[in-house]
Amino acid sequence: MYKDLSLLRGNEFKQGICGCFSNFDSCCCSLCCPCIETGYIAEELGENFFLFCVGQLYLPWFPVTYLRQKVRERNNIEGSLAEDALMSCCCTFCAISQCATELDIHIIR
Repeated sequence: MYKDLSLLRGNEFKQGICGCFSNFDSCCCSLCCPCIETGYIAEELGENFFLFCVGQLYLPWFPVTYLRQKVRERNNIEGSLAEDALMSCCCTFCAISQCATELDIHIIR
């Protein structure tokens, strides 16, 4: 048996869903231009920048749900699709900021 159960569990996000206010750059970009921030997250994950920018304008929660799930899979973070959808619907800007922080994306230099 495993003595260290932490090896069996996944990681957690670097910042909580409401922790976006602790990262000023990410918070500002997520609130002022969420479509651009979503595009950069998509690009970092190997997806199409423009497609996710436009998708963010028409169905804001859908691309964020997809990208949050991809970030979780890439970084072995615990969670579920239902949790991703709930966070993306209720706290879209915070979920965008959380993903950007997790991927260390900094638009403002």
